[in-house]
Parts: sequence; C-alpha cells; structure tokens
Amino acid sequence: MEFPPVENKPAELAEVHLFTGVNGTGKTRLLALLAAVLKGDSASKKRLKGATDGIGVFASRRLHAAGPGESQWQRSKTHKEYMVFFDQDSAFQKWVGEVPAFAYDGTAYVSDAPIAVMAGVPRPDRADCLSFSRTGDHSAVLLQAVANLKMQSAMDMMNESAGRGVTRAAQLVRAVEDVLTKITGQQFLFNVTAYPQPALQVNWANVEMPFDLLPDGLRSIIGWMVDAVVMMDAWLQGKGPLEETEAVFLLDEVEGHLHPVWQRRVLPAFQRLFSKAQIFVATHSPFVISSLGHGWIHPLILEKDGKVKIKEPVPAKAGESYISVIEDIMGLEEWYDPETEKLLAEFRAERDRAYQGDAEAKGKAVRLAEGLSARSMELRYMMGKELSQMERRLAKAGAK
Repeated sequence: MEFPPVENKPAELAEVHLFTGVNGTGKTRLLALLAAVLKGDSASKKRLKGATDGIGVFASRRLHAAGPGESQWQRSKTHKEYMVFFDQDSAFQKWVGEVPAFAYDGTAYVSDAPIAVMAGVPRPDRADCLSFSRTGDHSAVLLQAVANLKMQSAMDMMNESAGRGVTRAAQLVRAVEDVLTKITGQQFLFNVTAYPQPALQVNWANVEMPFDLLPDGLRSIIGWMVDAVVMMDAWLQGKGPLEETEAVFLLDEVEGHLHPVWQRRVLPAFQRLFSKAQIFVATHSPFVISSLGHGWIHPLILEKDGKVKIKEPVPAKAGESYISVIEDIMGLEEWYDPETEKLLAEFRAERDRAYQGDAEAKGKAVRLAEGLSARSMELRYMMGKELSQMERRLAKAGAK
C-alpha cells in the first residue's frame, strides 16, 4: 500500500487515509501493523492466539524506486511474517519513535470514576496509547485529566493570567465542549461538582447527568475523541499547541453506536482538532466515508478465491454523496428489501424481453410494475417512469 500525500488539502484539516472493505479484508489488521511499526505491538499479539509462528514487523530499505515518504507493504512467501518497508530517513525515524501516536476503537466507553482536586496526570506510555482498548481504570485517568483542565481554566479566570488572553486550559476545554456540541446538536459542557465529594459530570441538552447515564454513542466519542485531546496534552506536558503538533492516530470503526447524523460529523471534527496529524481510519460506514472531503480512500476487495486485493487509492471528493459512496466505493447495488429486489429483477427481465419483441412479456412487466407501485410512493414514481419509457420504445419500434 502506498499512502500518497493529500493534494490541495486545507491547512486546518489533518491528512486522512481511510480503509474500507467487507469483513475479513484486513482493515483492523492493517491498523494493528501500523501500531506495531509505531512501537505498540499489543494489538498484533492479540491476533496470534494459538499461532506457532509469530508476526515480525520491521522496517527496511525500500525495495523500489519510491519518492520521499512512500511506503510498501508485503506479505512474506512463508506466510509467517509481515514486512513493512519505509524510507529509512530521519523523517521516518521521527515518525516511528518521537511523533506522538494513539490508537482507538469505537468501544472506548467512558464511565464514572472518582476524581481528586488537581491530581497529577502522568505522561502516557506509548505502548498503552497504541493498544486500541484501554484498561479498566483508564476512565479515571481520562476524567481526572478533563477535571484538571476544567478547574485550571476556572482558576485562570480568577487570577492575573486571565488578563493575558485565553489560557491553554481554557482553549482545550472550549475545543472539546464545542466539538461535542456540534456533533450531537445539543449544548455540551463538563461540570466539576464539589459536594458531597469532587466529581466530574456532564451537562448535555440542559440536563445534568453522570457519564454512565449518557447514550453509548456519546460515551464512546468521549472515550476516544476527548481522550485523544487530553492525552495529547499530557504527552506534550503543556508544551506546544495541539493543532500545531504532528501526530498519528489509528481509528478502528469509531462509528459504532452512532446515528448516521453523528457518523457524518465525527471525522471532520477530529480532522480540525489535530490539523497537523496523519489519521488512518478503518470503517464500514458510508456516512463516515462521504464526510471525508480531503483525503485518500483505500478500498480492500475480497476475491472469490479468498484473497484480498488492495485497489488503487481513491481521492476523497468534496460534495460526493453517501449514495455515490455506497455504489462506487462499497459496491452495494441493492436498495430495497430482498423481496422487492426480487420483484424488480423479474420486472427488468420481462421488460428486456418485451424490448426484444416478446408481446406476452409486456403484459407480465406491466403487472409486475403495478404490484411494485403499490409498495411505496418511491416505487410508484419509478415504475411510472419505467412504463412510460417502455411504451415509447415499443411504439417507436412498431413504427419502424
């Protein structure tokens, strides 16, 4: 696979490479391999249960005349190793070892956890950041980090630093609250309460509630998107703005539990939070794919012999509908329930036979069209157009 740069990308948007394909084409495995290259191999190890041969992921000199930054993936002939070949330059070494990297999946639910007043949050471990799933106590770390920012922002407003402009803590809090407000369509705020003990809660749609009572989709977004913001802040230790920091994010099916309206909003919002980042996304959602206006889509196809073919990357196009994505990228041609699709196929077959001169087929096509028209207004409109076209074509053929 090659990951070419995104041409004419707005500066405020991160670079995105999106993997899509049916189950079993290796989307999650690709993310796991990228995580291993970035020095986080726990996701790859989980896929080796019961295997006698390990998977070795290593970097080597490129095997072909590639341009700067190009890469090539290859499966070894023994089927025991995956090999990843990159240009061995200083930029690659920085990408592997120094650039902050995080991996998440759509089940990163946040839960209620106790907090303290301004307790320290350590710099996260790189391997843990690339594990996709977090340990059970990570919610406590996430909530503590958010609470620290919220309390620091409030204190900054009360001291002299507020007179020097918006502080870092206030910027980060405002950024995540604004993003969650835009995604959900309802005002979202984090609130720190003092009694009977310190706690972090949410005010969403003017309702105060704990995290455990939030919808699963919202708990998931907080669990990975907000976590990415506060863990990046902990990684930087207060040095440098997030939107100007190079980073790598691996996102696996983060559309889980999200309504299509929310699915369309999550990726563009994340692109804007980390505008200097590279984001690799695996998804089954046409709404996520169609929301990508600038980036590369990498379709993975499962052939009849069971092998996976990686097609040439397709540039994302601003203004492309999710209907086009379903047909052109995902290859889905059926739009109705199975029974309706069967009747439509029978209608088209009779219609085509009528075009070939079968007089009896015309009557069968008309009866099928009448039955389909009774199913919905949409089908009534479609069948009306089909019958009108059939009459014109048959009349034209008879005149000849």
